[in-house]
Amino acid sequence: MKNLTFLLFLFSLVIISGCNNKTIQSRWSSGNVVIDGNDTDWGSTLTYNDKSNFMYGVQNDGKNLYLCFATNDPDLQAKIIRMGLTVWFDRTGGDNQNFGIKYPLNFQDMNFHRTESEDNQSIMRQRNQEPMSSDRLKSMLSRKLNDLEIVGRNKDDLTRMTVSELKGIEVKMAFQSSTLVYEMKMPLTFSPGIPYALNTDTSQTISIGLETGTIDFSKIKSRGDRGDGSIGSDNADQGMGAGDGDMGTGDEGGGNSYGRRRGGGGYQSGASMPEPFSFWSEVKLASGK
Repeated sequence: MKNLTFLLFLFSLVIISGCNNKTIQSRWSSGNVVIDGNDTDWGSTLTYNDKSNFMYGVQNDGKNLYLCFATNDPDLQAKIIRMGLTVWFDRTGGDNQNFGIKYPLNFQDMNFHRTESEDNQSIMRQRNQEPMSSDRLKSMLSRKLNDLEIVGRNKDDLTRMTVSELKGIEVKMAFQSSTLVYEMKMPLTFSPGIPYALNTDTSQTISIGLETGTIDFSKIKSRGDRGDGSIGSDNADQGMGAGDGDMGTGDEGGGNSYGRRRGGGGYQSGASMPEPFSFWSEVKLASGK
């Protein structure tokens, strides 16, 4: 009987934990959050999601929303760094992908051929499900910290820019020891010089989504079939909108197997890859201290 009672208690904790991980209360910011890829200024305010092994938290003041996401899970870190991460915002509290920030970019979105080649090779080398080293992940991330995309309702509604070109928005991703930390500051309302904002206020409940990208194996196949050496060399390095309408843009407009090489290298038809990471949470904004 005691064992049954204990199991029921654990089950209730799981249910409570799951609910808390779906809806969170933003905390009023005391002004101490610095967007530097370090979660120490968040203290004990982050919420743990045990399903996907990450921590996240939201703060806001009257002008900005602050988001922190952190994980020490190597598999999730690898997904984010290889396939990119989009943070979606829905000011209606739903899960509409109308306005988002893609950072870091999927390696296939990047314009540097050598980086694409190295990352393609890395995917192909995961056929034995070998984990990537922390040093390698950090090296890969360092090449992807300069560019981002503002994503609109349509998948082709993209505005590419550098992090330094952002106005109002701040974003930073970095490793703190073995933990990957993502921080963002997003304006709540439009103002002169601020072309992107949530267009909401502190009385509202919004939704925030986190989603990794996917890998288009047809593009990898086309590069491999050209015989240009993009994929498959055994001597290669082992590495790998703007919103529409009333949200996003102001008047200023502003499987667990990654695939296998055949023969000397290249894409194998039917290759599979890990499921993309996706998570949505309702966030009740704080209305004051």
